[in-house]
Amino acid sequence: MDNHALDHVGWSERVASLFDQLPGRVPARVVGIERGTARVVTPTGELTVRLTDFAVAVGDWVALDDDRLADLVPRWSQLERLGPEGARQTLAANVDVVLIAAPADHLSLTRVERELVVAWDSGARPVVVVTKTDLPGATAVVEELTARLGAADVISTSSVDGRGLDELRALLQRPVTAVLLGPSGAGKSRLVNAILGHDRQAVGEVREGDRRGRHTTTTRQLVPLPSGGSLIDMPGIRSLGTDASVESVAAAFDDIETLAEECRFADCAHDLEPGCAVTAAVAAGTLDPARFDSYRKLERELAQERRHDPKAPEPKRARPR
Repeated sequence: MDNHALDHVGWSERVASLFDQLPGRVPARVVGIERGTARVVTPTGELTVRLTDFAVAVGDWVALDDDRLADLVPRWSQLERLGPEGARQTLAANVDVVLIAAPADHLSLTRVERELVVAWDSGARPVVVVTKTDLPGATAVVEELTARLGAADVISTSSVDGRGLDELRALLQRPVTAVLLGPSGAGKSRLVNAILGHDRQAVGEVREGDRRGRHTTTTRQLVPLPSGGSLIDMPGIRSLGTDASVESVAAAFDDIETLAEECRFADCAHDLEPGCAVTAAVAAGTLDPARFDSYRKLERELAQERRHDPKAPEPKRARPR
């Protein structure tokens, strides 16, 4: 398609088709939100607009009438989490790829698995990005992670020696928008600086005691990339509650779902049922018990969330295949 003034923030044929339904409106993308206002990029530059009737997130496409928000364009994806009181919070909108930053120096496999579930539930493609792989012992960490996650895409990176950066840049071409998700101290700011080729983001020190860093990114913001794509950088997230769908869990734990197809009962709970292929794989050593425990923990959490949802279907009784 022809060049557009919003190419650097993700303009595409899909976005253009959405704005075809809003004739006379000025297209804009939300690149930052602060104190009841949103920073938006328009074809003529950046504006700060007041948030009134619209709940918007970084990455949203909006239509302007003069300098006023007039319409929120329908989202094709949204990265969400559950807040402490069960309220959904949209972290980023209209993303194509969720980059899950997994630090090699203090990797939590169960957290990565949870982040994969949340990423699949967003409607975007998840990619696990292992950071700090220049450190001693990182190779073994990457091998363990890759083996445990099965079919998940994993990229090994280092902002020190540059490994994996070309692969990331190839992924982040126009008009792709990615969001960078991960805990504090995961090396996200260093990674962003390395992809950009200059120090845009502040970098914090890492504590010696637990190898965890301080928050250096304080707000979510969309950053245009030299590769042509754009990246939504976020502060480190400590709590990542979710009410993801059954399909999202199945996508994140595709190896367990494949095994489950061989269970005697179609609705096997993988507990004490006879003929369970999943528990048999754990007993045989072909399925990591820790991965199965992580799967069961997420299933229990989501089952509890569904019990609070009046629209949730009744649980099915196990039946022979």
